[in-house]
This record gives sequence, C-alpha cells and structure tokens, in this order.
Amino acid sequence: MSTEEAETTIRRAQWPTEESLLRQLRQAVFVEEQGVPPEIEWDGRDAEASHVLALRDGHPVGCGRLLPDGKIGRMAVLPPERGRGIGHRLLEALLNAASEAGLEEVYLHAQQHAADFYRRAGFVPTGAPFEEAGIPHIAMRRPLLQQPPAGFQGGVTYPQPFADYAVALAQSARRSLCLLSPALDHRVFDRQPLVDALSQLARDSRQSEVRILVSDWRPMVQRGHRLLALARRLPSSVRLQQLTEHPDWKGETLLIRDRSGLLWQPGESDKSGFWQPDSAAEVRPYLDRFEELWRHSATHVEFRSTPL
Repeated sequence: MSTEEAETTIRRAQWPTEESLLRQLRQAVFVEEQGVPPEIEWDGRDAEASHVLALRDGHPVGCGRLLPDGKIGRMAVLPPERGRGIGHRLLEALLNAASEAGLEEVYLHAQQHAADFYRRAGFVPTGAPFEEAGIPHIAMRRPLLQQPPAGFQGGVTYPQPFADYAVALAQSARRSLCLLSPALDHRVFDRQPLVDALSQLARDSRQSEVRILVSDWRPMVQRGHRLLALARRLPSSVRLQQLTEHPDWKGETLLIRDRSGLLWQPGESDKSGFWQPDSAAEVRPYLDRFEELWRHSATHVEFRSTPL
C-alpha cells in the first residue's frame, strides 16, 4: 500500500450540509475545465441523489453521485489527483450505495475518453455514441454484484460443486490467488487438493502471491485448518489476514485468480455461486473490492507461525 493511497479516503456526503464542497469540485472540473454549461451541470437533482466524496489529507479532491433510478454521474477528480485510483474507489462506493438501495442495475453516460475505465469496472456499452453538453458520450449499464454479470456461469451450488470450482481455479493460477471468506468454511476450503494447488503456486516463483482474508479466525484455529497450516509454513508467499469490520463487505465469498478468473458466492450460505473463468474486465470490480478490504485488514496473533 502506497503512502498516497493511505492518505486518500472515500466517504458518503450529504448534499444539504456539504453542498459547497461538492459544488466546488464539479464547478472546477465540469464547468471550468470541460466547458459544461452551468444550467446543464446544475440540473436540480442533487437533493434527491446519494453523493460520495474523496478527501486527500482532509481536502476534497473528487466526487460522484447516484440518482434513485440507478444513474451514476458527476464523477469528478481534480487534475492533480488523477492517476491515483481515486476514480475507481469513487465508483466502487457508488456501486455499494446502489446495492444497499436494492437496485438490480446501474447505468451511466460515460464520456467517450473514459469508456475503457468503465468497461474495466464491468459496464457494457448500450447504443451508439451521442453528444451531451457538447461532449461525446456513450450509454453504459452494469448489473450489481448480487446479479450474475453477463458472461458469468450461474448456479454453482454451495458447498458442492463450489468447492471443486475453487480447486480448479487455484490449479489454473499462474501468478496470484485472492481468497475472501467469512471463516474459511471447512467444507469448501479445508481440502488437500486446494492446499496442494496453493502450495505449488507459492513455490512456482518469488513473484507468486496468495492472499487470504477472513473475518472470524476462531473456527480455523480451534479445529485446525489446512490453509492456516499452509500460511504458517509459507508466511512470505501465503498471507493470511483478518478483516474485523468493513461497511463494504456483506459476507460474500470471493476467489480471484490472476486478475481474470472469479468464483463468487453471496453472503447467504444457501445461495448458489457464480463463475467467470477468464475475463479481466468483468473480474475487475471484484478485485477492486478485495483490494479495498485488504487495505483495512491486519495479521491476527493466532495466524503467526506457531505450532497448532
């Protein structure tokens, strides 16, 4: 984690009390920099929208909003702050707000030069390019995380064959595997084929990386767990950390292989999972979510290299 990332925070903003901060950002980016007419920028819908705000060293540097119908817009980052990943984090915060509001889909009008940014976040273009406020745009849509995105295979029953898919994903990894699980369910993850695959990945190269993130450490410590033993045996290659609490995590399970393969299951244990074998664009939002949670995690004393 870089110092620059650590100094930037993303949070929800309230229009009635923080209108001036949000207006300053959008005035600078849209009206002054891009030449958007003020009557278009200030459309009278801000009071009904959900807003997010990026702060760097306590100073506002970016923002975005979500309308009740699922439209994401007014994504703005000040020029000196671009290239730091702030836009990705603002977008993720808006997607989380949409999910919490019960929306099944979000959409936006992307400026054409930013279309690839939204594609990497799982948005799909719909229709031909058009002009808005004199700037070329394209309409894009994206299902929310509780829905299987286009190209995903659905109905992967939990715990089986979900557990077998997890092994297959690990066996095909060449550089990295990220695993997020509430308690490393023994039925799915305490299996020798999975341990063998991750052990081989960790030994393949010094650049190989396995990261495991859990919230409840007690079941694996009290009962013993093959992945806990592996992390203790190979601590430099297999990193196991605890996430005590985070508002953006709803208890789902994620396995991400080499930034392009994904196995995902909602927080409810009786829900089926979804599988994406190879699509960096569709997996990117899930990887961004994992990275955000990882930044807020730490190594628990029980994970250290001591005998079970």
